[in-house]
Amino acid sequence: MLHKETVNSRLLEILTALMNHPYFDEFCLVGGTSLALQIGHRESVDIDLFGMKELDELMISEFLDQLGESRVLKKSKNILIYTVDNIKIDFVNYRYLWLNPCLLSENLRLADKRDIAAMKLNAISGRGSKKDFIDLYFLMNEYSLAEMLGFFRQKYNDGSEFLVLKSLTYFHDADLDESPKMIAPIDWNEIKRTIAKKVKDYFETI
Repeated sequence: MLHKETVNSRLLEILTALMNHPYFDEFCLVGGTSLALQIGHRESVDIDLFGMKELDELMISEFLDQLGESRVLKKSKNILIYTVDNIKIDFVNYRYLWLNPCLLSENLRLADKRDIAAMKLNAISGRGSKKDFIDLYFLMNEYSLAEMLGFFRQKYNDGSEFLVLKSLTYFHDADLDESPKMIAPIDWNEIKRTIAKKVKDYFETI
């Protein structure tokens, strides 16, 4: 059963409409919203749809216009970013394979948590947001850091595990971010301490 209390009703309406359109059959919901719907830890306010499919800008734009007041924020060959009724929606033609099939629940296709873990590590190795670290902390309730690094290596054969580990203890940018609204209460300093200890413990095993 999905934790629909983590998203507002308008986001859920738009997401459901997208998932029911045949063009988006190859796209899955990723990121914090996908994780929140699965584990119910925090509220999430945007839609990230990733799929290995060329983006048809005209078709997508026309469909979004039918859903509400739409606006283009960014467009490139492989990434289209819009808002519909002030809800941000990313469409990404994604070249990395899924580690596991996407989950189908209540007519929504959600990325598997192991894929989300790998993608969160990849995001943190770039510029980790507070939301990324929070999501990673909750994923650590299900997977060890070693397991998640294994998912990362499988998914991103061109990625740098060293950079991931270095980035996992760099919180300066994330400290400046606004905190998302939590459903499962947790202290930000406790999240940082826990992740830093997991990294330290991991280094002691290699």
